Amino acid sequence: MISDRVRKHFSGKRVGLLGFGRSNRAVCDFLLPSGAVLTVYDEKTEGPDAARYRRAGVRFVTGPFPPVFEEDILFRSPGIRPDLPGIRACLSSGGELSGETELFLSACPCRLFGVTGSDGKSTTTALLRALLETTGQRVYSGGNNGVSLLPYLDGMRETDFAVLELSSFQLMTLAAFPGTAVITNLTPNHLNWHHDFAEYRAAKAHILQGATRLVLSVEDAECRRLARGQTAPIAFFTSSGAGELPPGGQGTYYEGDVLCVRAGSRLWSLRIASAYRLPGIHNRKNLAAAGAAFPFLTGVPGDALLSALFAFGGVPHRLQTVCTVGGVTYIDSSIDTSPTRTAAALSIFSKKPLVIAGGRGKGISLSPLADTLAAGACAVFLYGETATEILTDVNDRIPAVAFSSFREAFEAASSAARPGDTVLLSPGCTAFGEFRDFEERGDFFTALAREKSGKETK
Repeated sequence: MISDRVRKHFSGKRVGLLGFGRSNRAVCDFLLPSGAVLTVYDEKTEGPDAARYRRAGVRFVTGPFPPVFEEDILFRSPGIRPDLPGIRACLSSGGELSGETELFLSACPCRLFGVTGSDGKSTTTALLRALLETTGQRVYSGGNNGVSLLPYLDGMRETDFAVLELSSFQLMTLAAFPGTAVITNLTPNHLNWHHDFAEYRAAKAHILQGATRLVLSVEDAECRRLARGQTAPIAFFTSSGAGELPPGGQGTYYEGDVLCVRAGSRLWSLRIASAYRLPGIHNRKNLAAAGAAFPFLTGVPGDALLSALFAFGGVPHRLQTVCTVGGVTYIDSSIDTSPTRTAAALSIFSKKPLVIAGGRGKGISLSPLADTLAAGACAVFLYGETATEILTDVNDRIPAVAFSSFREAFEAASSAARPGDTVLLSPGCTAFGEFRDFEERGDFFTALAREKSGKETK
């Protein structure tokens, strides 16, 4: 089996797991049968199921990381920087640094697609999976969406597809990506973790190393810059017309509501107006990005692609309607963790919604978020570490109030809403602080809204 062959490399070796979130839990589960000596280092907590791993022989060390890791191989959680002193000391002594993504790629037999970018990568990943499924082959999807593909390795075949959503954290130490690399766009992000935009951009660009085919936005200046000097075939995508593509180049463009997929002499024309249910220019871009992979495939009928689009309902926590209570519609877009994503969400509303925003910043200016909210919301209800800064930047342009908790912001927005209004969760910031991640934040919003719905029906 594939997994057994991989595990042999770790037999008898000392393996350190730096952080014990979803990524390294998957690595730990995968390596438990290998005979490796496993040690978990976590600065905060052992986690609720530490006892189970202890019984399996896993050692836990909590508190600050040691100045030197003495393990043979280190697996870092994506959120841990690779240049920590202890990691550097281990590498200088001959140790190895890896991660869940590297471990999976070392063994994956499938045809690979990797999707990264500052905006739209989750939707593009989900769309690409839906479109690839029209080939009749099995398609696996994981990565930054919280799904590890390590448990599926033994069932994978060379004819299958694997689609990975990849963050800058995951890509920072990736040596090569042996598949089709998709970059949706590049704008400043996560600058509370990366030293600067140059480092963030370089991390994203790692997906191009080793890639055999590239899918890049022709509208994005950074993508155009990255395209220079590339030797792998490139398919460009745009939300505009064919004139945006390089002359004779392959890729995707629009003629009105028709998505055109061009590959040399071949051309697919997909009328999406009635089939594609996701609104907004940003979703036209996401669809074009996913569709641009198809010049690299053969034998995919256009009607199959249309069927996939018709069935595609979006990704969790991205403009999902939760319920309508007393004529007020509640929409969860907790995945909007940057100002540009909030701007994209607000662009679809003809009537300005009441918006719940805030959380923890990413080291980028919040003025664009404040400008977006001032232009696209009728009122703003703020929470979290960024609430005061956003409130100051909004500067009385629209009604805005800062609250000490998410629940208080939600209750205030609900009380202010009238029949016909929309209460939209589009934070523009990360969930960290009050919540573990954007999923937990979105689930909490959903629970609060449905609680109101339940009270209404009683």
